[in-house]
Amino acid sequence: MHSSTLWAIAAVALLGVVALLLGSCGTPVKGKPFDPALPMFPVTKGENLNGREFDIPAGFDGQFNILLVAFLRQQQADVDTWLDSARDIAADHPNVEYYELPTISSAWGLMRGWIDGGMRSGIPATAARERTVTIYTDTEAFRSIGGIEGRDRIWVGIVDRDGRIHWSARGPATDETKGQLRDAVRRLASPGA
Repeated sequence: MHSSTLWAIAAVALLGVVALLLGSCGTPVKGKPFDPALPMFPVTKGENLNGREFDIPAGFDGQFNILLVAFLRQQQADVDTWLDSARDIAADHPNVEYYELPTISSAWGLMRGWIDGGMRSGIPATAARERTVTIYTDTEAFRSIGGIEGRDRIWVGIVDRDGRIHWSARGPATDETKGQLRDAVRRLASPGA
């Protein structure tokens, strides 16, 4: 064999290893195909910016959880439009928590330390880092299971620990959608509900 042939074989083998590593640097996402009559949140794993691991959604702290799911870095501004309402609602209901879920392709899993470190340095408050849970997974499968069309807008929803989606919206908060969120939480999480 010529040395050029050996180099070509080595290059193909290296590319195969890199592809395998990139594909396996996230956590699998599970769930039944999306059913609009019984919407369910995808089952996966994540880690907050303080290093705590989560089984999602079973490991969330609230009986009901307001989830702010972003797929692109520039969507943080849209997430921020929901944070005050989510914080106030959680303060009013002891069985409600809220989380930011940056959902990133598993192809970036090798860069996880760098990406999470960048987010961590941009969020000085320990409490905010506690509520920011990054997910590295197959984002297309994640969106398909959750019934989330496209990654161009954030997804906001109320999800219980069993994964049932009780309410959801897309995009930045408006007065109308913030009111809908408050009403939905009140129906679900108030005593006697």
